[in-house]
Amino acid sequence: MPNDVDTIKSRLDVVDVIGEYVSLKQSGQNWKGLCPFHGEKTPSFMVHREKQIWHCFGCGLGGDIFEFIEKFENVDFPEALEILARKAGVELSREVQPGASNKRTRLFQLLSEAVNFYQEQLKSDPGSSARQYLASRGVTAESISSFALGYAPAEWDKLANYLRNKGFSLEELIAAGVALKSERGPGIYDRFRDRLLFPIFDVQDRPVGFGGRTLDPGAREAKYINSSQGPVYNKSTILYNLNLAKEHIRSAGYALLVEGYMDVVGCVQAGIKNVVATSGTALTQEQVKLLKRYCNEIRLCFDADLAGQSASERGIDLALAAELEVKIVALSQGKDPDEAARMNLVKFKQEIEQALPIGEYAFKNVFKKVDVKTREGKKQAAKLLLAAIAKLPDPVERDFYIKRLSRDLDVEEKSLRESLPNPRMSNQISAPVATPQASRPSREQMLSERLIALLIKFGKEFWPQTTGLEPAMLTEPEAELYRQAHLQYTESQRVDFEELKHELNYEPTYNRLIDILGLQAEHEFAEFTAAEATKEFNQVSRELKLNYLKRQLKLLSDAISQAERAQQPGELEELSLRYREVADQLAQLQR
Repeated sequence: MPNDVDTIKSRLDVVDVIGEYVSLKQSGQNWKGLCPFHGEKTPSFMVHREKQIWHCFGCGLGGDIFEFIEKFENVDFPEALEILARKAGVELSREVQPGASNKRTRLFQLLSEAVNFYQEQLKSDPGSSARQYLASRGVTAESISSFALGYAPAEWDKLANYLRNKGFSLEELIAAGVALKSERGPGIYDRFRDRLLFPIFDVQDRPVGFGGRTLDPGAREAKYINSSQGPVYNKSTILYNLNLAKEHIRSAGYALLVEGYMDVVGCVQAGIKNVVATSGTALTQEQVKLLKRYCNEIRLCFDADLAGQSASERGIDLALAAELEVKIVALSQGKDPDEAARMNLVKFKQEIEQALPIGEYAFKNVFKKVDVKTREGKKQAAKLLLAAIAKLPDPVERDFYIKRLSRDLDVEEKSLRESLPNPRMSNQISAPVATPQASRPSREQMLSERLIALLIKFGKEFWPQTTGLEPAMLTEPEAELYRQAHLQYTESQRVDFEELKHELNYEPTYNRLIDILGLQAEHEFAEFTAAEATKEFNQVSRELKLNYLKRQLKLLSDAISQAERAQQPGELEELSLRYREVADQLAQLQR
């Protein structure tokens, strides 16, 4: 009877799952894309549908769908199991259900209960003020439902008591960010009181926190507060509405980035569904990494009084460093995107479509603010625009804008180039990396892997040429795999690596190694001609033999020195003879 892991694997395809996170293109029998775990410009990330595995030949990471989710989402196996179970529509059995022991799962359950509680409170009599506010902002019943909007009652501990009755502890309420520890005693009190609540979900559609808006216009406290940071809520790694917007972003090819919850609600109601919000924080490196899963372009659309100023600029450097295309939406109406959409939807959509590339926007803004007819104005404009140009990742784009600046300011292009800061160095930020890169293999291991990959791809031609190539010349575990394959060839004059996998099924390491090296063969040798393959095989074989003989000479030299110190003439004579034999072999190979 299959277990939950097997059931999930039978329902999900590795190409489909990874394709939600990485842009893949078919390459022969495999699929290829840019590795999400290390920065690269040439695809070395391979996915094999038949074998249901993935591997990156740039950083060395690889595995099945579970290992991909663990590394990409930075979660442990139980959480990866839950994520993939939801994708597969599998209800986890009690034997593997991590909820009983997983603290994070308990917090997700708690927050789901809180979402339901706040939704019910919005329908109650005390929730009338929140309903009136939503009506005044034009929020429909459909939006209230789809965004799971709610209301936190004014009582100090109504949610806390509700959740305690559901079996959650004081510590869990605090960890979930919905309650605070009392300073006057051992108890707790609700973090959100008399506020309109916006549940915040992660990209897996799990509730992780809340944003709460005060309904008292005269309140002294902040207009918006969020859940406190905790095990499941980290505001720097969350984008509001990404759970609902991700497929629309992928389809549109860009994400519209706004500042607030109401901006998102207003845009979605207007039919603009590829929209996410930073919840009032500066765009972070983790949020940029999230967006890069689904698109290569972002369009910033912040409040009119901030457009082109601090709010628009805060995330630009991060996005450019991650090689995202950045465009700015300049609002000509309304104080924010929500109001702009309600005032004139057609015009608002036009402004989104006509968003300016960051270079164009910088030129437009600077020339609007600075009098470039004066000497000081030219200096100021050149300083501002050269700083912006230096951050552009594309050298062709930088060159274009330098030429344009030279023409617009009537200044020598050479002078501008000499004043240009080092590209992207003035505020350089490394591209986001999901997980640490695997340790780089040794030269001998790389050669051993390459030899096996060549034998998998061109075995019929090369097995007869393996004379003198001993298993000891390879690194482990490739050496043992080569030894077993060579035994098969000696017995039957043929090698079938798929058959060999069945013979070696007692050791999964070799099965997986065959799969990975098969991928490497497709990745590196798919377009090799017979002559190119032969040249590569001869080079790899020769270098493996040379390295092995050099190591043998070093070992023999050390042994000879030890025999001389120990005054062992018989041992010394035998070692010296062996040393001369190996030295002759090495000299012959080096000719």
